[in-house]
Amino acid sequence: MDERAARHLMSVFSRPRPPGSAGERATARAIRDWLEAHGIPYRVHTFSLYPYFFESIGVWIILSRTLLWVAVIERWGWLALGLAVLGLLGGTVDILTGWPLVTWPGRRTGENIVIEFGPPDAIREVVFSAHYDSKTELLDHRQRAIFVEHPRLWAALTLLVGAFALLDAFVSLANAAFASFVHVGSVALASLLLVGAWGLGLHLSAGRFVKQSSGAVDDGAACAVVLMLAQRLAHEGLPSPDTRVTIVLFTGEEANMQGSRAYVRARAWPLPTRVVNLELLGQDGPYLLWRQDGDAFHRVETPAEVRAWVTSAVSRVVGTAPREEGQINSDAFSFLREGVPAVTLGTADKRWGTRGLHRPTDSPARVRVERLSEHVNILWALIEDVWR
Repeated sequence: MDERAARHLMSVFSRPRPPGSAGERATARAIRDWLEAHGIPYRVHTFSLYPYFFESIGVWIILSRTLLWVAVIERWGWLALGLAVLGLLGGTVDILTGWPLVTWPGRRTGENIVIEFGPPDAIREVVFSAHYDSKTELLDHRQRAIFVEHPRLWAALTLLVGAFALLDAFVSLANAAFASFVHVGSVALASLLLVGAWGLGLHLSAGRFVKQSSGAVDDGAACAVVLMLAQRLAHEGLPSPDTRVTIVLFTGEEANMQGSRAYVRARAWPLPTRVVNLELLGQDGPYLLWRQDGDAFHRVETPAEVRAWVTSAVSRVVGTAPREEGQINSDAFSFLREGVPAVTLGTADKRWGTRGLHRPTDSPARVRVERLSEHVNILWALIEDVWR
């Protein structure tokens, strides 16, 4: 594929497309139109998408913790403890199980786009995935760490506030000095929780109301690369004829990986499979592999043998091995928690590293379009080398 065609694809994937938005729907249509124009068969996997997942959680956190603060001030006792527990359930249940306890507003049909190559008697499968939705937050994913990377600490503080509120209600009838001490302590803890709740809640809920990220790096370039790979496979055939190659463009990744979770759970996995999820491609820095994947509550190790396979392919194409990083939160996690071996491959920016995402600093200027063909060559090498 020439650079002009790659630039056309990047124009499709360099505009805001939050889950549930007109931009997301237009991007899905543009992907389907491109595949049809190039004669590449595909199918659409539909699922129930809750597009305002994190916005709903953000509003819930603000409202529930503000009401808990009022309950502490007013010494509501058992009711305050109940509010603390209920506040924790909202959001935690949604993230851990996918069940929309508080994230149900705005439900619609999400579309994963699936492209499949390979014979019916294939003996193995390779899956390449990328997500076509984008996201904007008040802070980038590094800056937000103070709020989102310690959920157990915030949960413990919420329960502690509820417990102190209960104690405060009982001791208010006892010694006045001790009662005053407990009440002041309860209010102080509740105020600390309130500040954190408003910080996290605004971060989660207000991103759609500020200047939007283009999503060119996260994850537009990766979407362009997998479509370029699909076109090459359609024209040249499979480099490994007994291997099935599946390309999936997910939506809902930026809303707790809903699209990939639905896809992984909906299909069977009869063949030995390896998954390479693609994130942050097209930047001018080194290749990256992540050793762990997960959400705020749980992390999973990416298989060493899959990392070695990807490392070998990258080294073969560019002459240097990818750099291994710690943790990422990506669609690979959906595969890993269902027992399907997966890893995420990406690139760093020489200036930004992996910072500046989910912000307007994720712009088309960060993508080196001429590098996309190199990425396709790496994916081709992965197909050639699988399980050798």
